[in-house]
Amino acid sequence: MAEAVERGTSADELYDEKGMPIYKDSVLKTVGKLNKQLGKYKKDVLLTWLFVALETLCEILIPYLMQFMINSIDKENPATINLGEVFLWGLLMVGLAICGVVFGIAAGYWAASASSGLGHNLRKAMYYHIQDFSFYNIDKFSTSSIVTRMTTDVTNVQFAYQMTIRALLRAPMLMFFALIMSFVTAWQLAFVFLLVIPIIGGLLLVLANYAHPIFVRIFRTYDRLNEDVEENVAGIRAVKAFGRQTQQKEKFNKTSEYINRAFVKVEKFLALNSPLMMLASYICILVISYFGAVLIVQNVGPNNPIGTLTTGALTSMLSYVMQIMLAMMLVTMVYTMIIMSRNSAERVVHILEEVPDITSPENPVMEVKDGRVDFNNVTFHFKDNPENDVLKNIDLHFKSGAVVGIVGTTGSSKSTLLSMLARLYDVTGGSVEVGGVDVRDYDLKVLRDAVAVVLQKNMLFSGTVEENLRWGNKNATIDEIVQAAKWAQADDFIQNMPDKYQTHIEQGGSNVSGGQKQRLCIARALLKKPKILILDDSTSAVDTHTDAMIRKTLQETMPGTTKFIVAERVLSVKDCDTILVMDDGEIVAKGTNEELLENCTVYKELYESQLGGGDFDVVAE
Repeated sequence: MAEAVERGTSADELYDEKGMPIYKDSVLKTVGKLNKQLGKYKKDVLLTWLFVALETLCEILIPYLMQFMINSIDKENPATINLGEVFLWGLLMVGLAICGVVFGIAAGYWAASASSGLGHNLRKAMYYHIQDFSFYNIDKFSTSSIVTRMTTDVTNVQFAYQMTIRALLRAPMLMFFALIMSFVTAWQLAFVFLLVIPIIGGLLLVLANYAHPIFVRIFRTYDRLNEDVEENVAGIRAVKAFGRQTQQKEKFNKTSEYINRAFVKVEKFLALNSPLMMLASYICILVISYFGAVLIVQNVGPNNPIGTLTTGALTSMLSYVMQIMLAMMLVTMVYTMIIMSRNSAERVVHILEEVPDITSPENPVMEVKDGRVDFNNVTFHFKDNPENDVLKNIDLHFKSGAVVGIVGTTGSSKSTLLSMLARLYDVTGGSVEVGGVDVRDYDLKVLRDAVAVVLQKNMLFSGTVEENLRWGNKNATIDEIVQAAKWAQADDFIQNMPDKYQTHIEQGGSNVSGGQKQRLCIARALLKKPKILILDDSTSAVDTHTDAMIRKTLQETMPGTTKFIVAERVLSVKDCDTILVMDDGEIVAKGTNEELLENCTVYKELYESQLGGGDFDVVAE
């Protein structure tokens, strides 16, 4: 096997030099992992198997009874036909047929219930599990890949499971008992099945080896297709502004066309399955019909080693041919579905087995006393790049209530540093303490309730303004919500909305401006009444007057809260108690605005380039 190499698009997947995944688990082991998600629907699977067994038994008995009805007719002397015996056998067969239909309907119902329940449980388990992922875990999966796994892949698994749980028992039972009954009925002719079945089994193995790698590539490409759609829809304004509609269409068509060609290629091969099965059925029928007719016509005596054959037995044998071929076709269909859904099942299992690398300890601290912050010789590197430290020897200490500004060049790891406070990432060296306790010793929910973060990329969710603000505190009163909005300078524009706090926010906050979105996110964070507040360049889209009003209000209303303000704008941080200047993951200068103007060339150049030596931070009374 070719040496495995890492690809960065999926979690814990290894690929050979041809780009094909190398999986450690067998199909049965993967199915076993999925079955753990059945929960209460295990009962439905057992009921499915019960009714499938009863349905199959009815189908097996009908051909066997048919020979007795046919043999009860004396063709040489029709006058002696016992119609009562004929009707008796006929009624028995009709009764079995009706029972078979009822059992089949029941099996279909419970199979649908079990597969739908499995799909529901898989989506729920994946969604809940993703909520526990750290940034590192999320980075291992692209957003489009996660969406594909929770939709297309789960749907494939669900459909395959519904077919499999019915055919898993039906096909082997039908084949096994039909073979037994064929030997009981006419052993001389039943040996033909022992030749046909291994040949068909070999064809199934060829089918699997050819089709599975193609389906793997198809579903990997589905991730890229969803990514193209997601990017285009989310960035539709940029697409139109730059006139890139044609290029985006070509990009989408290229990916879509590849999926189309791959599906056509594999379906052409799979399409051979049905004709080959029918050919095998017709060959069996012809062979059995010919040799069965010879045995009947020759009327071989009972002492002959090959025995005798009746017309009814030959008719039953022809029925068993169709049943055995039907069982083989079921096996083929199920096998094809397993081939198609195997990669989907493995991709779902990858999500479920991904271990969050940031979790609460066994005996966590359940209270954050205050907003004191200590960075004790902190270093950090991303797991996929251990050679490159993005934070280097950060040693900082701030009392509760301090106001800390952070400026620096783009990519200087300002946001990464503050991500350590809420354990969005864990340090790889040193420690981070909040309230005098290492953040790794806190219960995650307790810690994150005490640390409010307004990220660089502001995110609003579909729902009303009030519902979005309640993310900060679901039990907040309407008065508290309005007060938080006023502190964030958001109440004025909310009052001008059609339904005020009940105005609907579209997905991603597309119906509000960038500045309004930032102020709503700040209000949401303030509603938590946190011990630590992190504003990560979260006022970049508001005007300087509003920015100053927000900072002034925060200073007056939340004096005990430690505030970290990351900004590209010097005006946003110049009044902070301490200002940190970062470059390439290091603190290159620290002090007040006046101290940095005297001692830090980088800060002075940044200050003068933005303010021209003047102070434009004018706040209305």
